Amino acid sequence: MEFINECKEYVSYLKKYLFLILGLYILSEIYIFVKIGKSNIFMFLSSIFIILFILCSLFLCFKDFRTTIKIYILSIPIIPIILYIFFRLNMSWIGNGVYWIYLAVFVINGVKALRKNELDFSKISIKRGKYRIYGIVSLILIGLAIISSGLSINKLESFSLIGVSLISMVIVSAFILSYKNMDMNFIKTIIAYLCIGVAISSIPDIVVATYSLIFSGKNQHLYGVLGSNFMLGYTIMVLPFILLYAVNKKVCTKYNSLFKLLLLIEIINLSTQMSRGIVIAVFICFIFVMMLDKKNFIKYVLVGAVVFSCLGYNVTHRWEFNEIRHEIKIDGIEGIVGEGKGIFKKLMEQTKSRRPIWTIALGMVNDKPYFGVGPGQFKNYYLQYGGKPSRMYIDAHNIILNVATEVGLIFTLVLFALSVSIFIKSFVFGWKNKKYRHILFPGAIGMVALFLYGNITGQAFITSRYPISIVPTFVFTIVNTILIKTTKEFVGE
Repeated sequence: MEFINECKEYVSYLKKYLFLILGLYILSEIYIFVKIGKSNIFMFLSSIFIILFILCSLFLCFKDFRTTIKIYILSIPIIPIILYIFFRLNMSWIGNGVYWIYLAVFVINGVKALRKNELDFSKISIKRGKYRIYGIVSLILIGLAIISSGLSINKLESFSLIGVSLISMVIVSAFILSYKNMDMNFIKTIIAYLCIGVAISSIPDIVVATYSLIFSGKNQHLYGVLGSNFMLGYTIMVLPFILLYAVNKKVCTKYNSLFKLLLLIEIINLSTQMSRGIVIAVFICFIFVMMLDKKNFIKYVLVGAVVFSCLGYNVTHRWEFNEIRHEIKIDGIEGIVGEGKGIFKKLMEQTKSRRPIWTIALGMVNDKPYFGVGPGQFKNYYLQYGGKPSRMYIDAHNIILNVATEVGLIFTLVLFALSVSIFIKSFVFGWKNKKYRHILFPGAIGMVALFLYGNITGQAFITSRYPISIVPTFVFTIVNTILIKTTKEFVGE
């Protein structure tokens, strides 16, 4: 198995710094133990694994730039778990510092790669570069975000969020696009490591849901950055890759066994969910992946049978469906399917909890259409626009409205116009060049699924409360970077 061989190579490299890593590790654990004592043994035990991961991953980034890219991509989806552990250890002062440390290490190794002639920044030149349009649009987005942050009521928070999300991701994307040794095999490797990070980030919610189902008979999930709603938004972007690469051995032979394990994790993850939006998004993923890989149709049907059986059971046992079943008992089936009383109308009525949030968001957009209220500032205007103190929301629960309210309509138009352009070019290029479909089409399917899920259930690109998570922004950026790189780099091959 290729991934196991890579892990052995990593271990061999880390042995060179064994005493340094052990020294830092012991000092860190002593500090944490003194900090919390015996007040939270579970968190202390969790830190044993988290601190080791941080140290090993950061040291591995210095191996070579190829490894830097892989480890960075794997690590970013896991950082919210790290920040959550620090939060429970009363170490919130670390804050966004973890993101900045990883970015600094990435850039340092990127500069070293530049000196070794492994990067070609002329590719992203706004004058003649192969990716000049992407570079120009990125600069426009950064400019608009900076203006929005400068006009916000909490400038420090807004600038911090823009720095750790948009600006950081543009930098990372620029380095990846400039990397010379980016062949198709390495692109698939990047996809594999991205999927590993995303799958690991879902484990806390899986553990909580499974534990509650077994010991209390209730399907409970986490909230916040590690919760199901937020996590599913970026999971759905990579699900088509996991499905295709796990089922079809020929697509990514060297990581096929790894993808099978990732698929098993995601089957468990999806089978415990109760979101109506994710049912539609996952259905779209399965349908289009099956169309892409018709030869393995039966295998997808079998996997889908497990996922949709569990998802269907969970969703139909939500309170909305319980209310419909209660009405059937009272009024009979005619009360549900009779004229003007269709079941879909009933379900739409039950989803009205989102409408007040969207109304508030539209009010903000109406008042500040050009540059929004500022990144991360929706929560500070929520009450002012009629929100209920008993149920505070930190975002608009709609992927388009989230961006429009906080950064403005101009930013929203530019961002999603770029996304649509990347989607169309990727689809056309993949249609003309069959050998690239297994990279381009899953990425495009993931984008469609994200927009469906993000506008039904609600998805934010970043969270503005500690622990901060930029994972949706990161996955969105990496998937789009892969689509751009594949579409532009292999023209004429």
